[in-house]
Amino acid sequence: MFKGKHIDGQKLISELESILNEIHRHSELINQYVIISSMDLKGNITSVSQAFCDISGYKEEELIGKKHLILCHPDMPKDLYKELWQTIQSGKTWRGEIKNRKKNGDAFWTDVHIDHIKDNSGAIIGYTAVSQDITDHKYIEKLSITDELTGAYNRRYYNHILQSEIDRAKRDNQYLCFLMIDADNFKKYNDTYGHQAGDNVLKTIVTSTQSVFKRAGDFVFRLGGEEFAVLFRAETPEKAFQVSEKSRQTIYEYNIDHSGNQPFHRVTVSSGLMILEPTETCIVEEIYKYADQALYRAKQNGRNRIEIHQANNFEIFVDMQQKINIEKPTTNN
Repeated sequence: MFKGKHIDGQKLISELESILNEIHRHSELINQYVIISSMDLKGNITSVSQAFCDISGYKEEELIGKKHLILCHPDMPKDLYKELWQTIQSGKTWRGEIKNRKKNGDAFWTDVHIDHIKDNSGAIIGYTAVSQDITDHKYIEKLSITDELTGAYNRRYYNHILQSEIDRAKRDNQYLCFLMIDADNFKKYNDTYGHQAGDNVLKTIVTSTQSVFKRAGDFVFRLGGEEFAVLFRAETPEKAFQVSEKSRQTIYEYNIDHSGNQPFHRVTVSSGLMILEPTETCIVEEIYKYADQALYRAKQNGRNRIEIHQANNFEIFVDMQQKINIEKPTTNN
């Protein structure tokens, strides 16, 4: 092979050393600045980069042998992780955005790409995740979809996610529920107590509603003024009504004075509930329209109550609502 050629051994060694040093330098750069982790087929972490440790707040020895669930943030829906594992176990790559939790409890977001590790025979023996820190991007995104006063999602975000939530509910065979909420006699409240107090009431309505609808798949919106909404899923229509009623009652029990809201003399809300069956197909605009019509009936029927859009098999709510109204205290009718 080398017949007739002169090989400078020292030069060759020098060139190899230079290449190895360059590889080592690149490897160090990747380790320092690229968020990488590897795991075995059971999800146990087998290696992490220094960048992974830096962003998560964990030391390498605290992560090796643990599952990625150590970083799992409670805001992330469980079905996302289910879909992730189904995807990579089927031999495909997965990419998505994940909200994580640091060792100190703070949140950070990553755009994650997961691929396979294969042995010489082509068999999958593990997975490698390469991530990009998108926390700042998600913060800016959140500002664009959040109501500045109350911290609830805004109408723009409602329009953005409605169709995907309809599709998700159908896929999971669950009822998609849209609860429209409106503060009763709110103009009178502002006229009597002032706009600053009115703003505090709006914040309280959101806080109260979020305390009831607190699952990862629950979305609380401020649609405008004193009008709010909740988009959520339920296993049965009965459960949808019950959690909606709990939300109404929770606001009532704050017992915020409102002399102009008779006969209750406190801040109350009226609500319209639209429930979409998993097998139903509807025009997106109809969900808002029917909930709004139910809300109007709640106002007409005395306020501080929930009315349900009665279509298909929703007759069950008539008896349920009558039962709840009978059980309410006389001051809460």
